[in-house]
Amino acid sequence: MSRPRVALGALLFEGNTLSPVVTGRADFASKYLESGDAIPAKLAATNTEVGGALEVFRSADVDIVPLIATHGGAGGRVAAKAYVEFRDELLERLKAAGKVDGIYLALHGAFIAEGIDDAEGEILAAVRAIVGHEVPIAVSCDLHGHITPEMTRHAQILVGYREYPHDDTRETGARCAGLLLRTMKGQIRPVSRFRRAPMILPAQRQRTKGDGPMREIIDLARAREADGTVLAASYFCVQPWLDLPGVGVTAVAVADGDAEAADRVAGEMVRMHWAKRREFLVPTEKPADAIAKGRALASGPVILADAADCVGGGASGDSSVVLRALLEHAPDLSAAIHIVDPETVIEAKRVGVGKRFRAKLGNHTAKLGGPPLQAEVLVERVEPNASFRYSGGLMGGVEARIGDAAVLAIGPIKVLCASLSSYEYADEPFLALGIEARKMKFVVVKNPMNYQQAYAGAAAMFVLDTPGPTTCNLASVGWKRLDRPCFPMEDGFDPVFQAG
Repeated sequence: MSRPRVALGALLFEGNTLSPVVTGRADFASKYLESGDAIPAKLAATNTEVGGALEVFRSADVDIVPLIATHGGAGGRVAAKAYVEFRDELLERLKAAGKVDGIYLALHGAFIAEGIDDAEGEILAAVRAIVGHEVPIAVSCDLHGHITPEMTRHAQILVGYREYPHDDTRETGARCAGLLLRTMKGQIRPVSRFRRAPMILPAQRQRTKGDGPMREIIDLARAREADGTVLAASYFCVQPWLDLPGVGVTAVAVADGDAEAADRVAGEMVRMHWAKRREFLVPTEKPADAIAKGRALASGPVILADAADCVGGGASGDSSVVLRALLEHAPDLSAAIHIVDPETVIEAKRVGVGKRFRAKLGNHTAKLGGPPLQAEVLVERVEPNASFRYSGGLMGGVEARIGDAAVLAIGPIKVLCASLSSYEYADEPFLALGIEARKMKFVVVKNPMNYQQAYAGAAAMFVLDTPGPTTCNLASVGWKRLDRPCFPMEDGFDPVFQAG
C-alpha cells in the first residue's frame, strides 16, 4: 500500500489598507522564499508553522509534497505581479503533484494584493477546484487574520495562533497538521463555523499571557477543546487596519461532524469579546510627555512604543517623529531608534565611517510625520547587506536581511538606518549592528506588543500618540468601506454576530 501524500505550502502576508507601502517579491525574499525540496531543507528547524507541520508529517511517515513557502511580513498591498507569481507557482506545483490525500497551507488571513481583497479565499477556492471535494484542506492562520466566508467554505480545518506575541507558530502548524492526519485516517470529520463581532481592537491589550482581557476568552476556548465539544477553538482579533467590508473580531470553531456545536462555541467566544470590548482600549502619551516622565526616572531603559509606525502591521518604519521629540526634549540622554531609510544609508556610505554629514532622516514615506528630520550625524558604522537571525516569535530561527545599513550618532542617540524593513521581535537588529539598546536610557520600538515581552523589566513603557497607518486610535481613522456601526467608532448599539 502506498504511503499517504500531503501537499504543504505557505503564503503569508499581513495587509494594511491605510499603508502606502507596496510589497514586492524582494520583500518576501528578505524574510524567506523557498520552493520545492528547499522548503524542508531551510524551514524544518525554524519556529515557523511549516517547521511544526513538517515535524508532524515526518513522524507520521507520510510523503510530503512541498509547494512554495514564503512570508512577506506586512505592508499596504502586495504588488499584483508578485501575488500572481506566488499563487500560480503554488497551484502549478499542486497540479503537477498529481493525487494527494491532504493539503496543509500556512496562511496569514489578511493577505491583500493590488486589486484583491481576499487573496486567501481566492487561493483556497483555486486549490479546491484542483483537488476536488474529497481531499481535506487544513489551514493555519495568524491570530490577526481576517477570516472570510470563502476561506471557511473551502477549508474543513482552520486554526489560529493561540499566543500574542506570536511565539507558538511552530506549535500551531503542528496542531493543524495533526488534525489533518486524523481526518485523512477517517478518525474525525471536521466542520468549521465562524462568528464575527462588529468591532476592531487596538493590539496593545491583546496579550495572551497574564490576566488581561484575553484571559477569559482563552480559558473558554481551551475548556471547550478539553471537554470535547470542539476539536479546535480559535480567536481572531483581526488586523484592525483593513478598511474592508466584513472586517471584525472573529471566532472559528472546528467540531467533529457537529456544525451546531462549532457555531455555538464560536458564538460564545465573540460574545465574550464584545462584553470586554472597552477593556482593550489603550491610553497613550504625547512623545514629549512620555520623554519627560522617562527623564524623571533614575534608571532605564524607558520604552517608547511608536506603534503607529509598526512594520509588522504594514507601516513603512521610516517615521522620525519620535527621534525629533528626543532631540528636542532629551538630546543629552542615550537612545536607540530604528528607521528604514535607504536614501540616508546611501549618503552614509558615500561619506564614510568617522565622517559627519547633514542627514535628512526618515519621513520619506511616512508623510503624516511631516518633512524629513534634518540633523548633523556622525557615521559610526556602515554594514553592507546586513542581516540578523530572529531569536524567537513567529520567525524564530529565520535569517532576515535589512539590506545595506548604517549606524548614525546624534550625540548619545544611536540611529540604525536600514535599507529594508524587518518585522520587529526583540533587539536583534540593534545587536547585529553593535547597538546595545538595553543599556540606553530610551529605546524606541515600533510594535504594539512584542516589546512588552522582549523588554520585560524595563523601567517604564509608554504607548505614544503618534501619526501613522498602524495607529491604536482607531476612532481617528476616516473609514470608508468598513461595515458600520462598529466599535470603537460607535458604541451602545445592539450587535449582530455574523455567522458563517
